Order: sequence, then structure tokens, then C-alpha cells
Amino acid sequence: MEELNLQWFAWMAGGFAPTAWVLELARWLGMDGVALAGAALLWLWWRRPADRLYLLGSMLCCAAAVLLAHRLAIWLGHPRPFVMGLSPAYIEHAARGSLPSAHASSLFTLGFCLLWLRQLRLGGAAIVAVALAVSWGRVYSGVHFPLDIAAGAALGGVIALLYGWLWRHAGPVVQEPVDQALQDAAAPRPSSLPASVE
Repeated sequence: MEELNLQWFAWMAGGFAPTAWVLELARWLGMDGVALAGAALLWLWWRRPADRLYLLGSMLCCAAAVLLAHRLAIWLGHPRPFVMGLSPAYIEHAARGSLPSAHASSLFTLGFCLLWLRQLRLGGAAIVAVALAVSWGRVYSGVHFPLDIAAGAALGGVIALLYGWLWRHAGPVVQEPVDQALQDAAAPRPSSLPASVE
């Protein structure tokens, strides 16, 4: 597995002689590409108010994925490509463990969570596409191996499956009181002022 990981890295990474414009794109994606996922999420939040509770749960899953990925990376201690001398680090990064990628874990978790609901699938597919682009950028820039990305995607898939299962079984129980509260808040209130006397 490690040999295949190294072969894929050699094929995907910029290494010591990257193409200048490709490197700039990879660095931007690797550092700031998550903003694209944030924009998609904000768009869904605005367009799908009825699904905001599910979106909030998806964001909590995303945060849990980041925390879990960091813990696993510390525990596993797999070195990053630039630590092993396979590439410079074109993105400034600490030398802590790289497996799984926290960026990949968070973005794939969010995208996979959204794919569970039919009305959110377009946004989910967009975020998965962002996850792939950001992951490529981080591999090209020498801070991750392809296996780190695959492990992050797998972690995201597991978390999304658990969340989807939980939502299918417990979601209606939680959603109904929230919907009722929103309807009550939106309903017109009777005036407390006395009617005018002619």
C-alpha cells in the first residue's frame, strides 16, 4: 500500500520542479479553496430554509470530522511528503502527522452528508467537487499523500453514513417541533391595543 501511495504521489505532486501556474492554482486551492464550499453552504442556507436544521447537523459533523482527523493523525504519526524529503512544502505547514487529511475529512463529510437528501444533492455534489480540488492542491503542494486524502474521504463517508442513518430515524422527531416553532413565530399576532372607538 505504501509503495502505491508513493507512486501516486510522484505522479500527482509538483515535486522539485513544479509548473509555475499549476503550483499557484494548487496553492490557492490547498489554502483557500474551502471558501468555495463555504459559499455553496451559504447558498443552500439561503435557498433551503426548511433544511437548515439538517445543514446545521451537517456542519457539526464536519467539525467532528476535523477533530477526529487531527486525533488520528497524531496517533498514527504518518510523516508528510516534505518531512520525508520527497517535495518542498509549497504551503506552510507544521510537520505533524498527515493521515488522514483534516481538509479532506471535513469537506468530504459535508459533501457526503448533503448527498443524503434529494433536495440538497446538487450542493453536496458541488462540495464533493471542491473537496477533490482542494485535496489535489494539497498533494501537489507537497503537504499530503494521496492515501491521506483517501483516508479523509473514507472517514467522511463513515460519519455521513452515521448522520444519514440517525436523521432518517430521529430527524422527523426533531424536525416537527422546530417546524411548529417556526410557524408559530411567523404567524401574525393579535394586536394588544384596544379597538378604536368611533
